Amino acid sequence: MSRITRLWILAAVLQAASAAQLGARMDAAGQNITFRVYSSTATRIEVWVYDQPLGAEERLSLPLSADPATKIWAVTVPVGTLRSSGVTGAVCYGYRAWGPNWTFDSGWTKGSGAGFQQDVDAQGNRFNPNKLLLDPYALEVSHDPLIPTSPGQQTDGRIYQSGAADRNTDTGAVAPKGIVIAPAASDAASKPVRAFKDEIVYEVHLRGFTKADPSIPEGLRGTYAGAARKAQYLKDLGVTALELLPVQEFQNDANDVVASTAGDNYWGYDPYNYFAPDRRYAADKSPGGPTKEFQTMVQALHAQGIKVYIDVVYNHTGEGRVDSGSQAGKVLTLRGLDNATYYEVGADGASYVDNNGVAPNLNTANSVVRDLIVDSLSYWANGIGVDGFRFDLAPVLGNACISSCFRFDAKAADNALNRAIAELPLRPASGGRGVD
Repeated sequence: MSRITRLWILAAVLQAASAAQLGARMDAAGQNITFRVYSSTATRIEVWVYDQPLGAEERLSLPLSADPATKIWAVTVPVGTLRSSGVTGAVCYGYRAWGPNWTFDSGWTKGSGAGFQQDVDAQGNRFNPNKLLLDPYALEVSHDPLIPTSPGQQTDGRIYQSGAADRNTDTGAVAPKGIVIAPAASDAASKPVRAFKDEIVYEVHLRGFTKADPSIPEGLRGTYAGAARKAQYLKDLGVTALELLPVQEFQNDANDVVASTAGDNYWGYDPYNYFAPDRRYAADKSPGGPTKEFQTMVQALHAQGIKVYIDVVYNHTGEGRVDSGSQAGKVLTLRGLDNATYYEVGADGASYVDNNGVAPNLNTANSVVRDLIVDSLSYWANGIGVDGFRFDLAPVLGNACISSCFRFDAKAADNALNRAIAELPLRPASGGRGVD
């Protein structure tokens, strides 16, 4: 076994172990689920568990305990407790968090302002317990924040906002939720080992690739399963690598139901989760279905010697900007868990640094954010099975300035890009195991 191969296997094991420390994971015996989430400034975090993703109230809620050294909050819940609480199928969950700007009050109830101090404080805290928060490490996501085609017609994005008019609006029944599934595990032996320099790359939008293709069964058009059926076609064209525009979960459910596509996010460059394959692109939308279907697509392409690359967006998220006057903004996931860790805030704590032109910088100089990026890359490469990555606005990932500025440092060994090259690791120039 070569040194490169040994490093590749060791990196895969270490990264899999790292990712397992956060998120919701069931134990090997299937008896307990442990929920883990990071926050350096929260004073209380609760996990709220639901028996269905939309239109239902919680079945139970439990407080998490914080490790003062790691700032990881955790609670282990027996599956029997979930079942006796009425969660008999898939486990859907989200977090509610309190902190310095919204202190915990035992009299707080959903839709209450009890404990409120301010929407954002000078340290950048934006806690709001009325907003159910999506786990950054959720392996699948139940649905988009806006769901105009679903019962209930959740079309008003203001429900997720902070600010005087919206801060007490509870989002629990409609917010996207994490779904507990087993982590994916790929067959590394099936991956092509061709040198990167020899690839002929074909970039496609996953849904657009087959949505109007009459050779694909109607129910599979625009899906991972539909793309899998084009493997032989791509090989016949001479394509050796398929690069997919973003497929990590993002808001896209309005694209087919509005008269104009102006302003719609068809392309996928506003993700709100970095681990979950977008459910809307799956023919199988059952819990675990999108992940399995994506893997099956990868395997079909690998069988024809075709690599799979994905376009990834780690410079900003779909939580978006805040209002420059009121400083009100969407509280959906990272912003409500640890705003100043996950985003690069301005000196006043309320504003943000934006070097990508569309939303606040992800705070990629922070080691927690770097871990999130590398854990996500590792999961897609070593779990789901993709072969390489194209980074959107990659200079933001090399930022070495942790607050109120931007300074790209290509030589910093611990920046997200260099860590990915070292830890995944990079495919040798002559070909072999590794990531492009």
